[in-house]
Amino acid sequence: MSRFPQTAVKSQASIEASVNSLTLTLGKLSIPAETCLFSLLNETFTKITTVFNLDDPSDVLADPANLEKILNTIFDTNSVPLVTEKSVRIAAGLDDHDRSCLFIQAVAGMVLIFQRLSQAGGPVSARLLSRELQLFGESEQRRVVLDKIGHSSAFSSCYTKDSLVRFVLEAIDTGNDGQWEVLDSKPIGERMVSEESACINDRPCKNMGLPWGFTIMTLN
Repeated sequence: MSRFPQTAVKSQASIEASVNSLTLTLGKLSIPAETCLFSLLNETFTKITTVFNLDDPSDVLADPANLEKILNTIFDTNSVPLVTEKSVRIAAGLDDHDRSCLFIQAVAGMVLIFQRLSQAGGPVSARLLSRELQLFGESEQRRVVLDKIGHSSAFSSCYTKDSLVRFVLEAIDTGNDGQWEVLDSKPIGERMVSEESACINDRPCKNMGLPWGFTIMTLN
C-alpha cells in the first residue's frame, strides 16, 4: 500500500479527469489542431486543483501566473514554448502524437507537484510553491517521468482511456521509486480489454526534447 493513500487516490482521480480532454480513435490519442495547448492545460490545472483541494488560504494556486511557472519547471527550455504559447501558432506544427505526449507530460508533472505540496505539512503559500518547484525542477524524478512518457508508443497504440490512466500512474510511480500504488478503477472481470492488449507497442520511441526534431522558428 502507498504511504499516502489519499494522495494516491487524488492523483488517479486527477489523471482520469485530465485524459477526458483527449480523443481516442482506433488506438490513437489526439488533441484537435485548433486547440491551444496552454488553454487546455489551464483547464486541466483547474481540475487537478479541485481534486487535490489543498489548504490554500491565500489562493496562491488561483494566480494565473503560477501555471506558467509550473510548466516552466516541468519542461526543458526548448519545449516550454510549445506549452506556454497562448495560441496555436507554434504547436500547430506538431502531430497528434506529439501534442498528446506534451499534454500527458504536463499532467504527470502537475500531479507530481501537487503530491509534493500535499505532503509539505502546511498550507500552500507562495514561498512553499517556489520551494517545491525548485526542488522538482532540479530532481531526477522530473527527468525520469518525462523520459518514460516521451519514449512511449502508447499515444499511437492505446485502446482504452483506463489503460492510459494506468500508464501515467505507472510513470509517476517510477519517478516516485515505487512510492505510489496504481489503483484499479474496475474489477478485473469488468475490463473490456486486457492490460496486455490495451496498449500495443508498435511505434518507435521519441525523444521529447523537441518532438521528432521539431524546430521553433521566430514568428512575427
